[in-house]
Amino acid sequence: MRATDADALIILGYRCDGDRIHPLLQERLDTVLDLWRKHHYQYIIVSGGAVTSTRTEADIMKEYLVQHRVKERCILVENQSQNTVDNLVYCKRIMDGYGIQTCTIISNSFHIRRMRYIAKQLNIPAYFYARRSIRVIVKQWKPSWLEIRAFRITRTWVAEARSRIRVANEMKSVDRSETNL
Repeated sequence: MRATDADALIILGYRCDGDRIHPLLQERLDTVLDLWRKHHYQYIIVSGGAVTSTRTEADIMKEYLVQHRVKERCILVENQSQNTVDNLVYCKRIMDGYGIQTCTIISNSFHIRRMRYIAKQLNIPAYFYARRSIRVIVKQWKPSWLEIRAFRITRTWVAEARSRIRVANEMKSVDRSETNL
């Protein structure tokens, strides 16, 4: 897990109770700002729907990044996802639409293993990065245990996502063949 240049940074949302940035999401955002300033990226993709808030996590993150001098035109918004699998599926669609070939996905250290698993299962090539320090790791012990439980349901979500992707690809193939008639 290392910081590297890529076409885009992807930051996955985290619940924004009362439309406020949670400390774990704050850590992700600050990590993105640090990497944005130190490396070369064309875009930042913010990803997250309105799970526990009235506004989407993506819109809340975009606002934060703009307030911290990231140009609005460099921020791409994915605001439909309701879980980590959806985050990656919808971000991949954005990447394909913008011709983005490489990405670094940012999250918290407790989340990286599951993200890597999901990305591999969905054939999404990516680098992964989380800020790591003793203070951060100690602070994240509870979410780490919750993440272990989340891994079980992730397998079901991944299977469903793979099925949706397969159907969408088949539909594209049918559309192309009808166009050639």
